[in-house]
Amino acid sequence: MLELVFPDKKYLPSVYEAVVEYKKQPSKFEIGDVRKMINAVENDFADYFENIMNDHLGINLQPNYVAQTVYWLVDNSRYLGTFALRHSLTPSLEQIGGHIAYQIRPDAQRKGYAGKGLMLCLEKAKSINISKVLVTCNAENIASYGVMHKVMSEKGGYEDTVFKKDNLIERRVWINS
Repeated sequence: MLELVFPDKKYLPSVYEAVVEYKKQPSKFEIGDVRKMINAVENDFADYFENIMNDHLGINLQPNYVAQTVYWLVDNSRYLGTFALRHSLTPSLEQIGGHIAYQIRPDAQRKGYAGKGLMLCLEKAKSINISKVLVTCNAENIASYGVMHKVMSEKGGYEDTVFKKDNLIERRVWINS
């Protein structure tokens, strides 16, 4: 059964397998929460779990950071990807980052999991009273843009103006939760 779950030790065997994939096929669009997970494999997952709980509760946040909940997309006990739901937006997140960031493990890509996970994450956003969710991606990330646009078409919403700074172009889509 496909679901978004709060990270739990029972999924670690599959997470370890995914980290091997992430290292073999690094993404130039890697999200910070996957980087934290990769580092946790190399160090101590206890710190990882403590940090994501603190982020969820808004405890000891770095300056200009907001509370966020990290979810793992799993099918039964198999880890498929990471979704981060930010509880609010800063002016910076309104330009780059948005409410939701996600990344699917390499061997699960192009199988529809990003879209299904995004739909599940929209339900989580609605449960914490976020009615319009901003999702952004680098303009070069064609796959992510396709997912965002498809989900926006299904749920309703609109494409906002792109954000441009120097050589960076960020696509921005608002989706109804």
